[in-house]
Amino acid sequence: MATISPGYDWETLMNVTRLYEQHRYTLLAAATGTLALIGIVWIALDTLIDWQVQEAIKRNAEERALAWSHNFLETTPSAIELIQTGKGNMDDINRLEDSFALVNIIRFQLFDAEGRQTFLSNGSLDRDSNYGDAPNENAVRAFETGQPVIEVHHDDNDERTDGDPRVPETYIEAYVPAITSSGEKVGTIELYVDASAFEEALEETFQEVSIYLVAGTVLVLLFPIGAFVRRTQQLMQNDKRMLELTRYDQLTGVFNRNSTTQHLKALFIDPDRAAGTGILFVDVDYFKQVNDKYGHACGDILLKHIADVLKSSIRLKDDVVGRYGGDEFVILCRNITKEDFRGLWQRVMEGAKTPCTHEGNSYTPSLSVGAYLSRDGDTEDLALHRADLAVYAAKRGGRNQVVEYSEDLEGLFKDEAAQKSA
Repeated sequence: MATISPGYDWETLMNVTRLYEQHRYTLLAAATGTLALIGIVWIALDTLIDWQVQEAIKRNAEERALAWSHNFLETTPSAIELIQTGKGNMDDINRLEDSFALVNIIRFQLFDAEGRQTFLSNGSLDRDSNYGDAPNENAVRAFETGQPVIEVHHDDNDERTDGDPRVPETYIEAYVPAITSSGEKVGTIELYVDASAFEEALEETFQEVSIYLVAGTVLVLLFPIGAFVRRTQQLMQNDKRMLELTRYDQLTGVFNRNSTTQHLKALFIDPDRAAGTGILFVDVDYFKQVNDKYGHACGDILLKHIADVLKSSIRLKDDVVGRYGGDEFVILCRNITKEDFRGLWQRVMEGAKTPCTHEGNSYTPSLSVGAYLSRDGDTEDLALHRADLAVYAAKRGGRNQVVEYSEDLEGLFKDEAAQKSA
């Protein structure tokens, strides 16, 4: 068996040493360059990620602020008066402050068209309320451009908050132009949004991918960044979905009962000027039989189908569709004439003739609809009660029809109740 002489190992070692001496500076330069490249890439990626975090926080806060402001203008009857004069209904103000927790709002301020502060809610960011003629530059800029002005603040015991322990670590100051549904700008809404939890979620995501950033090359490092951006988008989508959960019915996509009730109250805030509001109470006929015969999946498809019919029948700017119960829907129509109101429910009944299909089964829906056009002096409870009486009369009269409310319905059902109790 052949053996390797000790001289061979020594010779190899000498050759390696000689090569190292010859290329020592080249190797050091390459190692230094590689480390420098990794350092540069790391700093660049860290800067990019920090920028991405801040931009994501801004976009998230902007979406929150716009959603809250839109809801404020749509459902608060005294919204315009609050913005322009600082005076409004205390119940509206209390309800607004109760809604802060849903979207992490800390407080809000209102500015008129000149940028002068008119109202400051009670919130955690305590500072002097400078009511007067001094305009707020950000409020003026948001009003004039029609675009939100967003600023990110990190609490570090600065003069702005005086080290208030109630102030979150990261919060957003968002100035949003107050634009009504008709497109009129009436002022500016300033919102303070708590962004601490969202920023923490982004930072945790960064920690999950940081190991890839350290170990990879420039090309490899791009993949964790892509994963980070995707994760950021997922977080924002999840957050937006949570906002929608507070307003919309998740099966049909129309407003849920709570949002519908808020819209109804807003329409009847002043009973002396309540006339001209149309209410359609829509009940899906034989819904239980559909569920029993074809299954709940078919029932869900039927409800979506009816919601689509109702949405396609309304006036886009002035009408609201809401799911009020299991198989009950409500359409609220602001400032509508009797002719237009009748035209609307005729479109509903015509659209309901479109068959609904599921797994080869075809079913043509049947709707019982109660219609009521409000009068001066009506309250939301009275108007909804009269629409409900009308839909009950439609069901008692054979279903698949529209019944308009009349005073006779009150007496009819009172007589029935008296006969049952006799």
